[in-house]
Amino acid sequence: MENADRARAEAPSSLRDGQQEAERNFRGRADLHLTQRTRNYLDALLHSTALERNQVTSVILCGSAVNGAFSEETSDVDLIIVLRDMASAEHRRCLHEAVLRLEIEHGFRSPSTRTKNPVERFAEHAGGHAASDFICTRSDLLSGDVARVFHLRTAEKPFVPRIVLASVILSAVTIWGEDLLPGVPLLPLRRLDVFKACFNLFSMLLLSAAGYPVLSDATKYALSALKHALHSWYFCYHLRTASLDEEVAFFNSRLSKSVMLQELLKRRRTSSRSFGVVLRCMPVVLHLHLRTLRDNHFPRAVSRASQCSQPIFRAEGRIQ
Repeated sequence: MENADRARAEAPSSLRDGQQEAERNFRGRADLHLTQRTRNYLDALLHSTALERNQVTSVILCGSAVNGAFSEETSDVDLIIVLRDMASAEHRRCLHEAVLRLEIEHGFRSPSTRTKNPVERFAEHAGGHAASDFICTRSDLLSGDVARVFHLRTAEKPFVPRIVLASVILSAVTIWGEDLLPGVPLLPLRRLDVFKACFNLFSMLLLSAAGYPVLSDATKYALSALKHALHSWYFCYHLRTASLDEEVAFFNSRLSKSVMLQELLKRRRTSSRSFGVVLRCMPVVLHLHLRTLRDNHFPRAVSRASQCSQPIFRAEGRIQ
């Protein structure tokens, strides 16, 4: 704790003021309904020795923890940790390991008890379940290049739709350090991006079905694909993120109250296996895809003003 305070004290006054402002704003966000366990985890992270080396520029909270889709039982806490441009690969590795340890300590990740088979490892990576922390440099984030921000392989970049980075950045919150989010360029959404999202999500559903006998979490992967379909295509309509309940209500008005969407709401707090659920997700994803293409005109310019912001109240002390 003393080292963390000393590192902050040694930082330039302008940066130190920005860090304190970001922390105060985050602590007072009235619209972030975080559980106490989540707040304890973030408190531990912000005071971790991993952030004491004057290499971290910002810590950004994103994903379900800020868009209203968080489930205490099944969700993890997604973070973008931004390093200085000269940060070493060794520091990235140490920081990632520190985050993993804190996730296990606070119950957001189970300790590995067995070696996963190749199909499981591929599914974890393809579905975005392998890690919840994305570590990039300041220039990576400000480039607006999704491959640099999320550290993707060169072959993966062409398959990632612009929807991903736009929805993450518009809903994200800086909880420590310099607020770089307003400087991230966001490209217009194209019809091609809707096709990319559908291809990726339907491929995950096919993998979950074909690999069901050897994928212990196949149902979780399928429901996650359906949930990401809702997030992506709701964003195409409204250019903002929303809670899972709001997304389901919106698409139910277009799909004649889909039984599968109601099932998603029921099952988001459980991970029980069901091959039938995996199969029933497929037509819903295709239907959502077609409705999104039919109802919207592309390209769609992404504006930061479209993400409705809530009042920010300042508070002192620990994350309340």
